Amino acid sequence: MQAIVLCGGTGWRLKPDIWIPKPKLKINNETLISHQVNWLKKHGINKIVLATNTTDLIEDPSVTYSIEQKKLGTGGAVKKAAEQVEDERVYVMNVDDIVFYNPKKLYEYANSGAAILVAKPTLPFGRVLTEDTYVTEFAQKPQLDFYVSTGHYVFETSVIKRYFPDEGDMELKTLPKLAHERIIRAYEYQGEWLTINTMKELLNVRECLRKHNLKQQ
Repeated sequence: MQAIVLCGGTGWRLKPDIWIPKPKLKINNETLISHQVNWLKKHGINKIVLATNTTDLIEDPSVTYSIEQKKLGTGGAVKKAAEQVEDERVYVMNVDDIVFYNPKKLYEYANSGAAILVAKPTLPFGRVLTEDTYVTEFAQKPQLDFYVSTGHYVFETSVIKRYFPDEGDMELKTLPKLAHERIIRAYEYQGEWLTINTMKELLNVRECLRKHNLKQQ
C-alpha cells in the first residue's frame, strides 16, 4: 500500500501559542508528522508521499515529497502527489487527524472506487434539555447522532485523475461528485479520533497519546 499525507497547513489557528508548521508540532517525544509516518509504517504502508510546500519535515527512506509551488488546495495537492503513486489505490489522510485502527480496513473497503472513514462527533459543550422553561437534564459533551469525516480516505488513482481538480479543495469539488455518482463508501469508525486545531486540542493529543503508549508497553 501507498499513502499520501496532506501536510501543507501552517497552523494559523494555533497562533500565537505556536508559530511552527503543524506537521512539526511536538507530540511528546516526536513530531506530528513522524507519529503519522510511523503509524502508517506500522501497518505495512512503506511508500508515503508528503503533499506540502517544504522538504524539511522528516528524513525517512519511506518518504518522498510532492512540493507545491503555490497553494493547490486539498484536491490539487492529492492530484499532484498521486503522480508518484504506483498502485491502483492510495490511502489519503490529513496530518492532523489521528485515529487508532488498521488502515488496511479502509483500503479493502474502497471497492467502488473510493472510501471515507467517518465517525460520530462529540459535542464540545454540555447539552441542556428543557421542558416548559425548566431544565430537565444535563449531558456533558454527548456523542452526536450523525457522522462526519475523520480526514482519512482511500481513492483509486483512476478516480483521482478523473474527478480531482488541478486546483481547489476536494471537500468542495470532488467528494460531492463522488457521493452523487455513488462511488464513495463510508466506513463507520468506532474508535477514538483526535484532531489538532487549537492549543487545547494539542495538549489533549499529547496526553491521549502518552496514555496510549503506556498501555502498549
